[in-house]
Amino acid sequence: MQFHYGIGSAAIALAGLTAIAIPAQAADHTNLEEGLPTEVEDAYPIHYQGIEFQTEVRFETLGNGAETLKIEPRLEWGFAPNWQGRVTLPFDVLAEDDENALSAVGLEVFYNFNTEGIHTPAFAVSLGAEIPTAEDSGVELTLKGIVTKSIGRGNALDRLHLNVGYTFNTEAHDGERDGRLSAVLGYSRRLSPETMFVSDIAFEQEEQDDENSLILEAGLRHQVSPLSVLSMGTGVGLTEDSPDFRLTLGWQQAL
Repeated sequence: MQFHYGIGSAAIALAGLTAIAIPAQAADHTNLEEGLPTEVEDAYPIHYQGIEFQTEVRFETLGNGAETLKIEPRLEWGFAPNWQGRVTLPFDVLAEDDENALSAVGLEVFYNFNTEGIHTPAFAVSLGAEIPTAEDSGVELTLKGIVTKSIGRGNALDRLHLNVGYTFNTEAHDGERDGRLSAVLGYSRRLSPETMFVSDIAFEQEEQDDENSLILEAGLRHQVSPLSVLSMGTGVGLTEDSPDFRLTLGWQQAL
């Protein structure tokens, strides 16, 4: 477990150093983040030079009676105008083998092409890599396109979002897909100056051949303070291969 703790210590140290080096900028509850609390994300990055420490906690019940609990700390940084970088450390808390609790280290870069216009949506693209901690697993690369468009002209900030991604598995085993498609169609609306409603329907081809997941999600993002956002969401599976139930809690803290 020394490897796992070393990675966690490095992430905490990085967060501390960057917090000292760069003045804190406000967190933004209108800026949708993947998993906080639903799968959909919008086409806008974190503020330039902004830094956030994020944590996603996700509990799922599966059709076979199994349960999963994932805790995923992240560090997100707006390292250049229209760009952001992200480091994630996903832990499977209920993993039977403690050595596999940290399944991978995630790295991602995100680029926004434009601010939406009257008729033109905002477009963004991200490229992510999951570097496995297990010796017999390959690196997974995910390329994702993201579209966001406001609808209507009211103060509720109604927006539609489309995320389409493809994951390349560099070392697929027997019975596993070489590549997997995912798609998320989402909607968000401001309920009050501090609270956003988010919903989506998310499709994903699973790692195993002939298994596909389709889940319907809804949640809230609430601005607790200028520097912090709390998110809560639930989801229900719509197909046999989907999780039966999903509960997600999230926290974002601007540094």
